[in-house]
Amino acid sequence: MASAIKFLHAADLHLDQPITGLADIPAHLKETLANAPYRAAERLFDIAISERVDFVLLAGDVVDLDQGGPRAAAFLLGQFERLADKGIEIYWCGGTVDQPDRWPNAIELPDNIVIFPSSMVEQAAHTRDSLTIATICGAGAETRKRNPSDFRCSEDSPFPIALLHGEIDTTTLAAQNIRYWALGGQHKRKVIDKTSTVAVFPGTTQSRNPQEPGGHGCTLVHVDAAGKIRVQEMELDSVRWSLQRVTVAENARLEDLKTSLADRCSKLRSEYSDQLVLAKWRISTTGDFNPQLRSSEWHKELVHWLRNEYGQSANSLWTVALKIDPPQQLPAEWYEEETILGDYLRSVGRFQGDASMALSMMDYVPENHAEDDFLTDLARVSAEARANVLQQAAVVGVEYLARHDNETIED
Repeated sequence: MASAIKFLHAADLHLDQPITGLADIPAHLKETLANAPYRAAERLFDIAISERVDFVLLAGDVVDLDQGGPRAAAFLLGQFERLADKGIEIYWCGGTVDQPDRWPNAIELPDNIVIFPSSMVEQAAHTRDSLTIATICGAGAETRKRNPSDFRCSEDSPFPIALLHGEIDTTTLAAQNIRYWALGGQHKRKVIDKTSTVAVFPGTTQSRNPQEPGGHGCTLVHVDAAGKIRVQEMELDSVRWSLQRVTVAENARLEDLKTSLADRCSKLRSEYSDQLVLAKWRISTTGDFNPQLRSSEWHKELVHWLRNEYGQSANSLWTVALKIDPPQQLPAEWYEEETILGDYLRSVGRFQGDASMALSMMDYVPENHAEDDFLTDLARVSAEARANVLQQAAVVGVEYLARHDNETIED
């Protein structure tokens, strides 16, 4: 009977990459943000020790030492030595930024580190009590897309594992004699279960920007004595991007908005008490259009209040942005007015009612930039974005052209 195995799989630590996406960074959060990639990595090695894993798999892009410098090298060396003291081996294949030949010759790695080259697939046998319990076929990143057939183990190899970074054809994984594919190169977690084999992109250990919301971490893999595989997501991030959606009535008062936001903030702080949450708020509305809801004064007041009330500690909830969606509809009588606003809304309405009318800003692109791909792409409006763009255009017209009784429209 085979032995049960437990190992940790991580990738894309990117110790050298800072968190981006904040227009301004408050002084009290700078240290938390700067240390976030290192804190996530430290938690990774903490788990390896606390779970008493047999080994750790690092699937590339751990660090670009040209950017990370001495701090990153010293940090990694210290963590590797922690695991060496516990008898835990680390199998590391290079990614696009951490090829084996880029590690400084002057810094000797501990004996528990096994590094795979990029030029070929090599095998390593992991032993416990002098018996091989897993066979690891590893290779670093290449410019070409890897072929699963490059990773071959004999039929009698104990629990075969493929370790690699980069693109691979996942449709043929089950045809290979590999039980677990330890993949790297994607920042979003992805699990591919092919019944006889499991492939995992664990994702980055710490998100870096608003396009990477939600939890991030590594994968703890359990293999029982019968060879059954169970993967467990382990969250490591100390800073988390979060898109929060809240719905309010168009006639909501400022205090009503604060109450709705306060309820959500309390839930978030309870759920993520040991993390810094970077929140982007999207507020949608119901009911008849209320211009004051979108006034600059209310916007400034809400952001200032959210940051002061919930964002003043290192592990807090910091509001990065707040946006109120366009209303579902404007009052029909506004479209009938014999005013500049009425003329404007009727023009927008013609585009809203006739999808065949082209919506493009190409006429506003200077002739000497007409061949500029970036500007021409920016000038075109996709079919998916058309309705939202037109609704926002209508709202902008109201904000700048309307002056209705008992309503304050802020420029």
